[in-house]
Amino acid sequence: MEKWQLIDPYPGAHIRTKMGEIYHHGIYIGNDEVVQFGMPSEFMQNPNNIKVLRSNMKDFLVGFLEVRVYTKKELKEKRSNEEVVRIALSRVGEGGYNLFKNNCEHFAYECTFGVKRSDQLDSALKDVQEALFK
Repeated sequence: MEKWQLIDPYPGAHIRTKMGEIYHHGIYIGNDEVVQFGMPSEFMQNPNNIKVLRSNMKDFLVGFLEVRVYTKKELKEKRSNEEVVRIALSRVGEGGYNLFKNNCEHFAYECTFGVKRSDQLDSALKDVQEALFK
């Protein structure tokens, strides 16, 4: 189970902000800047127009800021903070947004662990399956 805290971000931190019932994810790179896959306001836009971009924290935040906290096991698998920042910056300008296969959470986990993952999408799909097959 993921753990998130309301703490100050550090360069290389996986961060998120709540947008209604969902979260928008990004990588904090320092100096009040974030690399994110699209702006929170672009969530319902044409996916072909959504790109990885570097922005200031003010443009990232919708609600409060949470920082991902890792278990000891995850820390062994996680890339260094410097590498997370380097990878996130190298992806600026990249497209290919897909809500189900390549969204902002997939991006943040791929920068951090090298694997695309979306826990909130997995949880939503599980809820749908349980509702359909009760």
